[in-house]
Amino acid sequence: MNILYLILAVSIISGCASSGVRIPTISHEEAAAFEKSSYVPKSKDDTSGMIYNQPVNKKEGCKLPTSNNQLQRRNFKQYWDGECKDGYAFGLGRDISISDTHHYAEITIHNGTGKYFEQPVIFYDFVNNFVKYSFRGGSNFSEISLNEEYNIANHELIVTHKIIRTDKNGNTLLFMSSPLVPKKYHVNVSNGVAFHFLDQTAMPLKHDDVAVTMEIKNSKGIQGGVAIVKFKNGQVRHVKIESSGQKSLVQIPESYITHILSKYQEIQNAIPEMNRYIEFAKRTEREYMHLACNGTHEIEGLDNKTATKICNWRNELQPMYLAAIERAKKQMEQQLHAVEKAENERMQKEKIAQQQAAIEQQQRQQAWNEINNSLNNLSNSLQNSAMRTQQMMQSMPVYQPQPIQPIGSSGRINCITTGPLTSCR
Repeated sequence: MNILYLILAVSIISGCASSGVRIPTISHEEAAAFEKSSYVPKSKDDTSGMIYNQPVNKKEGCKLPTSNNQLQRRNFKQYWDGECKDGYAFGLGRDISISDTHHYAEITIHNGTGKYFEQPVIFYDFVNNFVKYSFRGGSNFSEISLNEEYNIANHELIVTHKIIRTDKNGNTLLFMSSPLVPKKYHVNVSNGVAFHFLDQTAMPLKHDDVAVTMEIKNSKGIQGGVAIVKFKNGQVRHVKIESSGQKSLVQIPESYITHILSKYQEIQNAIPEMNRYIEFAKRTEREYMHLACNGTHEIEGLDNKTATKICNWRNELQPMYLAAIERAKKQMEQQLHAVEKAENERMQKEKIAQQQAAIEQQQRQQAWNEINNSLNNLSNSLQNSAMRTQQMMQSMPVYQPQPIQPIGSSGRINCITTGPLTSCR
């Protein structure tokens, strides 16, 4: 099972904050409110407005599909190196469209009716360094494609691959990656609502860096509803996004987590079919290249450099591509070293904190032991004092009262008066 699936599946369990503060659980209806309010039903494909053009290198009728955008370009010309049938292009060949501002090439198979659905198409944009492998008009989809984008910025090459499946209602499944950066994007767009999944688990990440995110956007690209964030340290957060943009921690109900997972799983289920049709297009490309790049293939009215551009295009990008790979390796190594350094510092801080906590605990225990010993000593002292007092009391002689002397036997009392005093005995 895919790691992102597991992460989202367990997020219902681990969505509470580590602070111990109780996080409110929202209802399914509250979690789904943004999604439902953002629905924009898509119209079905309409191919009735196709435009055709006669290639300049063909004398017989040999119409090729084109567009108003191309027809309006300065010095626009179109070439076809395949066959013609019933006034339309036919069989395997290359449609070359050039002007002062653009250079397109399209390898495909035409059936002689002007409509080339349910056929592989390999489209090149040599000005913008773009190639697209696609299959159009399947029984249960409108188009499946692999887009390879080679963008040059500041003399550096950026490479992006996008696998896209579009159904007949305009709903889209997308998987995006790059051979230079181990990030993965999954997007499921249905009725104008897009579920975005970003997986960075293969990247060198610090302990508190974001590893996985899930967010929802409407047709205008505005984020809303709920979001899920998982950090490298394993913590998971559920977030509710208000219309004002304010965010708060919540617990998403299990029923809506299941709904989110179904959006992700839909992309995963479609990838094998997408790869199958893309490989069909690549096989068609290889067969055509064997014909067009053998050194003898010519196109009437077209110079050899332009005619063979398709054969040499990737070779021209190769030095920049190799440099981009080396640059990406160095960046990953630098990021890995930074993560290792941060992790070592974090572990050292944790170790110091644990040691400090142990010392404080030891000090608290020692203080308690001292208090306990003092209390024990006081208790023992009081006990000893009580025993000594008791022993002293026991060793003291018992008081014996003196007997009262009896009155003389004569029974007489003699009194003597001296001045004002009288003494009798």
